[in-house]
Amino acid sequence: MPQSFKDDTLQDLSLSASGTRAVSEPRDAAATGPRQVLAGRYELLGLVGIGGMGSVYRARDLELEEVVAVKVLRRELSGAPEVIERFRREVRLARKVTHPNVARVFDIGEHEGDRFLTMEFVDGEALAGLLARERRLGVSRAIDIVESVCAGLGAAHRAGVIHRDLKPDNVLLGRDGRVILTDFGIARALALEGEAGKTLGAVLGTPAYMAPEQVQGAADVDARADLYALGAMLYEMLTGERAWQGDAPLAVAAARLIADAPDPRHRRADLPDALARVVLRCMARERSDRYASVEMVAQELASLTRPATVVSPAITPPNERLPISGSISGTGDAGKSVAVLPFTNQGSPADAYLAEELTDDLIDTLSMTPGLRMRPRVAMARWQGSDPDPREIGRELGVQVVVGGSVRRRDGTVRISARLLCVTDGFQLWAKRFDRPEAEVLRINDEVAEAVAEALTLAGSAPSRAAPSDPVALDLFLRGRHEYRRFWPEHQERAIALFEQALAREPDDPMILSSYALARSRFWFFTDQGGDLAIQAAARAAAAAPGLPDARLAMASVKFQRLDVVGAMRELRAALATRSGHAEAEGLIGTILLECDAFEEGVRRARSALARDPDVALAAYALARAYALLGRWPEADDVIRVLPPTGSGSGRAVLHIRRALWQRDPRVVEELAKRRVSEAFPGISPPFAQIAAEVLDGRLIDIQVAPPGAGAPPVAALRRTSFLWQVQAEFAAFLGNTELALAALERSLADGLFDLSWLDRCPVLDPLRGDPRFRAILAEVERRAAAVIAAYHER
Repeated sequence: MPQSFKDDTLQDLSLSASGTRAVSEPRDAAATGPRQVLAGRYELLGLVGIGGMGSVYRARDLELEEVVAVKVLRRELSGAPEVIERFRREVRLARKVTHPNVARVFDIGEHEGDRFLTMEFVDGEALAGLLARERRLGVSRAIDIVESVCAGLGAAHRAGVIHRDLKPDNVLLGRDGRVILTDFGIARALALEGEAGKTLGAVLGTPAYMAPEQVQGAADVDARADLYALGAMLYEMLTGERAWQGDAPLAVAAARLIADAPDPRHRRADLPDALARVVLRCMARERSDRYASVEMVAQELASLTRPATVVSPAITPPNERLPISGSISGTGDAGKSVAVLPFTNQGSPADAYLAEELTDDLIDTLSMTPGLRMRPRVAMARWQGSDPDPREIGRELGVQVVVGGSVRRRDGTVRISARLLCVTDGFQLWAKRFDRPEAEVLRINDEVAEAVAEALTLAGSAPSRAAPSDPVALDLFLRGRHEYRRFWPEHQERAIALFEQALAREPDDPMILSSYALARSRFWFFTDQGGDLAIQAAARAAAAAPGLPDARLAMASVKFQRLDVVGAMRELRAALATRSGHAEAEGLIGTILLECDAFEEGVRRARSALARDPDVALAAYALARAYALLGRWPEADDVIRVLPPTGSGSGRAVLHIRRALWQRDPRVVEELAKRRVSEAFPGISPPFAQIAAEVLDGRLIDIQVAPPGAGAPPVAALRRTSFLWQVQAEFAAFLGNTELALAALERSLADGLFDLSWLDRCPVLDPLRGDPRFRAILAEVERRAAAVIAAYHER
C-alpha cells in the first residue's frame, strides 16, 4: 500500500508498507523515518528516474554492502505475462553480454507483488542530459562517445543480442569517463523463435531513433536497426537537433519511410564530409545500404582525421551536471518533477498562515535546485486538507515524486514532519520529523530541500539562506510574506506594516529589507505613495547582501517603477544569475519583454514564472494583455480565469474595460453615448471611472504625484503615471477625440513610455497612426524598446 501523508508523531513516521523492513539510522534531536527495503535486502536510497515500465532507484545491497540500481516494474504491468516475460528477457539477454561498455545486470526479484531487477549503478549522467544542457557536442567528443557505444553494441551483437531501443537516454556517461550502454528491456535475441517472439518483436522502440523496418513492424529486425539508431544519435550529437522532428510520434516515425535522412551538414556546415557520410550510411532507408556490422562503423570512425583539440568523453564536473545512475526507458534527465502538497496545520487555526507560507517557501526553495521541475502550488489546491494517494497525484499531475508534511507550533517550538514518496509505487524515499525553535523554520525547509535533492539523485541542492535569527522578527516576516504574495494594494499595506515591525527588531536583515522594498514598490504603483521609502529599503538591502536575489529584484522593482527599464533589466539578469528559478524575477522579465514586443521570449519567461508560482500576477496580466493585443482572445481569457482573486475585483475589471475598448463593444459605445460610465463598465474602479468621465467631457486628468506627507517630497511612480496616460489615450481614441489621445500619448512618453507592443498593436489607436505626432512617438518608443532588448542580451 502507498504511504500516507498524515504524519506528526515519530510513530507515524515509522510506518512503512506492509511487510517492509525499517532500517534504523542514527538519530539526534530530529527523528528520521525508515527507508524502504525490498525483499529484505535492497534499501532504497534515492530515485533515479521513472519511465514507461517503472522506476529506477539507487539502492544499497545490505548483503554485499554495495550500491546498485534497482528497476521496479509498474505494479499495473505485473499481471501481464508478456511484460513479465520482457522483464525476464532483459536479465537473460543482458547477462549474455559481458563488456565494460555494457551495464551489468545482476538479479531479478519480487517484493509484495512488485517485480524488480538489480543492475550496476553508474555514477554519472545520461547522454540525453548532456545534450539537453550543451545541445551539440564537438566532433572529437561525439566520436569518442560513439566509438564506446560501438564497442558495447559489438559485444551485444556477437552474443546474438540486438538492443532495438538505442537512444541518448540509454547511453550513460560515467564520472570515470566510461560510456555504458544500458536498458535491454526490448532487446531481442536473434535466435528467438515462436509466436511470442514475433509479438514482442513488433513495433517497439522510440520513434526518433527507430529504423524504418522497426516502424513497419518487420519480424526479422536485425543488428542493422541498432546502426540506424546509432546514426540518429550521432546526428543529434553533432547538430543539436534530431534528424526526424515533430510533435506526433507516428508522423515522426513514418517520415523515414518516404524520405532519406537529412544531411547533417545542412545544419552544421563545418562537419567533415567523411563524418557526415558515416551518419548518412548508418541511417540509410534500406538496411542493405547500411554498414554490415558495428565494427565497420567503428573502423571508419577511427580512420577519420580529428580536430587538433580532442575533448575527453568524460562528463562535466559534478557541480555543472545533472546526474543519472542506472537507466530506464524514457527517464531522460531533462529534470525530475516534484509536487509539494499543502502542509497540514496541526496547531492553532491562527497558525494556518504558517503552514501556507512554509509550503510556498519550500516550493520556492526547491525551484532553485538544479535538475528539478516543480508543479505550481495552484495545481495542488484541490488536495488541501486531504490525505491523497500519491499515485493519484502522480497520474493527474504527471510528477515523479510528492512531498507532503505537517506543521505544529507550541510553546516557542515548531514541529515539522515531512516525507517524500514515489508516485509509481508509493515507496517512501525519505521522511523526517524536526523539533526546533521557531527561529529555525526556514533552515528546516533548507534541510528538507537538501534531502529531496539527495533522494532524487541530484548533484546539487538549493543554496542555504541566512534567515532572521529573532523568532518574533521571523514570524512577522513570514506573516508579511503571506500578505505580499496576495498582490493587491490592501495586502501590500498589511505586508508593509508587518515588515516594519520585523525591521524594528532586526533593522539590517537583508531578507526583511528586500521583502519590505518589494512590498513598498508594489504599493507605490497602486497608490503613488512611499516611493522614497521603497528606494531606500532596496538600496539598504543591496548594500547588506548584494548577492541576494531578492535584493537585486527589489532594486529592479524600484527602477522599473521609475521606468529605468534598462537598469531594471540588468538587475533582473543579476538576480537570475544567482537564482535561476526565481519566479518573480522571471515574471518581471517576461512582462518587460512582452511590452518591448519580444513576444516569443516574453511568453516563455512569463509562462515559466507562472509554472513555478501562479501567484506572480504581474506575469499573468502581461500574458493576458499580450494575447489580447494579438487578437488571441480565447488564450487571453484562459489566463484571466486563473488570475489571483482580489476583494474589490478591480484588477479583472481593468482587463475587461480595456478589452471592451479594444473590441469596440457596441454596448459600451451605447452606454458611453448616454454618459453612463458605471453601466458601460460594471465594477470600474474610481480612478478609471474618473478618467472615463473627464475624457467624455473632453478633458484629461492632470495626473499628479500623491500629496507629500511628513519628510521628503514624494517620488513619482512613473510606471503608474505613464500607464494612466495610456488609459486616457485609449478612452480618448475610443471616443474619437484624436487631439486628446495624442496629448495623452505625449504625456506618457514624457514619463518614460517604452510599451512598444501596446503602441504598435492596440486597435483603438488605429485612427492615430497616420498622424506625424504619433509616428514620432512610435519611433522614440521603438528606440527605447531596442535598448531594453539589448540589455537583456548583454553578456
